[in-house]
Amino acid sequence: MQEVKLRVDEFYGDHILPLSFPDGWKLKIVEMNGSNLPPMTDEEIQNSLDNTIGGSNIIEQARGKKGKIVITCDDLSRPTPAHSVFPFIIDNLHKAGISDKQIFILSSFGTHPPMSLDNFSRKVGESAVAKYDCVNHNPFDNFENLGKTSRGTPLLINKEFISADLRICISGVKKHDGARTGSAGASGGGKAVLPGVSSIETIAYNHNVLAERRPEDKKIGAYWWIKNNEERSDMQEAARIADLNISVNCVFNGNRQLIGIYAGDLDDAWKESVKFCYQAHATNPIGKGDIVILNSYPQGGRGIEWWGAEESLEKQGTIVAIHQYTPGISIQHYLGEKARVIDRIRGYINRRWPVEQANEIIFFTKKLSRRHILKYTDKVKWMTSWNSVLPKLIELHDEDSTAIIYTCPPLQFNKKKYPLLL
Repeated sequence: MQEVKLRVDEFYGDHILPLSFPDGWKLKIVEMNGSNLPPMTDEEIQNSLDNTIGGSNIIEQARGKKGKIVITCDDLSRPTPAHSVFPFIIDNLHKAGISDKQIFILSSFGTHPPMSLDNFSRKVGESAVAKYDCVNHNPFDNFENLGKTSRGTPLLINKEFISADLRICISGVKKHDGARTGSAGASGGGKAVLPGVSSIETIAYNHNVLAERRPEDKKIGAYWWIKNNEERSDMQEAARIADLNISVNCVFNGNRQLIGIYAGDLDDAWKESVKFCYQAHATNPIGKGDIVILNSYPQGGRGIEWWGAEESLEKQGTIVAIHQYTPGISIQHYLGEKARVIDRIRGYINRRWPVEQANEIIFFTKKLSRRHILKYTDKVKWMTSWNSVLPKLIELHDEDSTAIIYTCPPLQFNKKKYPLLL
């Protein structure tokens, strides 16, 4: 038997999952360009924070501040390894004369459910949770009214964020297309403020009203579309009005290790991070296969991204969707529950068969969830052991089959299909 090792279960071990395949099968591993780039050293991380892009660094901006210092982070639905950069930010604040009593951590997740203290510890580290107050953003209350953006978005921003003397946002950078719920092109930058620490009204205007103005060719599939993107420009403007002082943009490899930090000005630093991330996460097409394996790492809470199978699966082929994520599929948005009510009333009539040319789809999942199962048609098979999956694959495919394995589809993309429009 041949063996392939995939990384799974982000924030809950990031451990290795071994998968075995028959010796006669041809295996093609599809990785992004920067999948195995080495992680940054401590010296490189510190150097990136010292030499900020387009603005003063943390030490220069923090010196003399007497009030609160806020550091934001995204939640576990995003793969950002904030724990890797957080200690360096704290060290720089100490060098500027800032005391631990001045510092607090604010979650930046828009309308996602609140983070538990365990969530915070997995995101920024146990020592950070022990030392600093961790505060959940509330999209329904506690805002400062900052007027409107030039596009008419009402700016109701988290009051604690606005009242701080210094605002530092840690963001992860990757492809982004929310389709009907806010297309930013890429994550990071101003998204830490809108939707990150904005009210439901602010988010709804940006994600829905401005989305209606999107060109037809950008309604779906707007990865890396920045130029002339009203939603993204609105996010950047909102963050500028909210006076985000230092944007810390993190780029990571296929193991969720930091390979680039671009800190400084809201626009300048973020755009540099986007350029680097675009090259690091790009993936070269690899042809067709009888079987396509799709990993859900490093964004298991979002489920499976099917694009690799859409591009690489032969007609009547088999897909194995690997969902090995301890918390299961996340209930990301309060607003998502409204859609579930409609599904229940209608009797789940819109259950998906996500890849048209597939003959079989198998979910290899850590644990079964009826909520997850109801998203897909009854034809989809659900298995909790590779020892159950493999015999089924051998039954369906002959001894000279080709299996194409995507290691981290939530980060990967076809560069030819999605040019960087910056």
